[in-house]
Amino acid sequence: MTGDEAMSSGRQAREREHFDRLAESIGEVWWGSTTPAGIDRLRRRAVLIKEALGRLSDPAVLELGCGTGMLTQYVLEQMPRLRLLGCDISPKALRIAAGRCAAYRSVRFCVADVLSMACKPAAFDAVIGNAVLHHLPVDGAVREIFRVLKPGGVLALFEPNMLNPQVAVEKNVPVVGRWLQNTEDETAFFRWPLADRLRTAGFHRVSVQPFDFLHPIVPAPLMGVVDGLGRLLEKTPVMREIAGSLLIRAGKPDRDAR
Repeated sequence: MTGDEAMSSGRQAREREHFDRLAESIGEVWWGSTTPAGIDRLRRRAVLIKEALGRLSDPAVLELGCGTGMLTQYVLEQMPRLRLLGCDISPKALRIAAGRCAAYRSVRFCVADVLSMACKPAAFDAVIGNAVLHHLPVDGAVREIFRVLKPGGVLALFEPNMLNPQVAVEKNVPVVGRWLQNTEDETAFFRWPLADRLRTAGFHRVSVQPFDFLHPIVPAPLMGVVDGLGRLLEKTPVMREIAGSLLIRAGKPDRDAR
């Protein structure tokens, strides 16, 4: 095993242990998905995924890092017949996901490492994921995503925005990150370099946009006001740059693209 392979293997083991522990102790893989505002954020992401897949007819979809299947469930509520394979590194999280989505016959789950997926090239029409890429060696993960996408396929991801003040603190101050259930290997992204890395990997029509000012701790009675203000800020130059998340959209060129 080379030094890089050993490092990747150690990182993989730490990530699996972290998410197995959370799935077993709280039934989810992140505290922020369990609050009313956190659930609302996931539901909005499901709607955005539906919009991203809108032009595809009966797509085969790969969801990276599906965890306990919360986003999976909301995506399937939007598109009940969607053919979806959810993969994650945590077997304990996947057992919860399988139970949560048992009513949908077109969904399957498997344990997988995003860096070396046991999928044939060009196997999927779309790849989706929520807060996955920032746990991985980015360039290797992006190359693997490009490999499994069909020509003309669609990528839709959500990742933390390093320009958001809280995100910057938790990703760079280890004690804060541990308190907020971060792993030691995760990071966040500046949108412009991330867009360049996607283009370098071969993607086109790359868009990386800051969005989402609705924090998971916002109390339910205030969610409407905060979300409304946040959507206004998403359209406001400069201010939008400090939103909590990045919406990443890209495509794999068709074979006959010039």
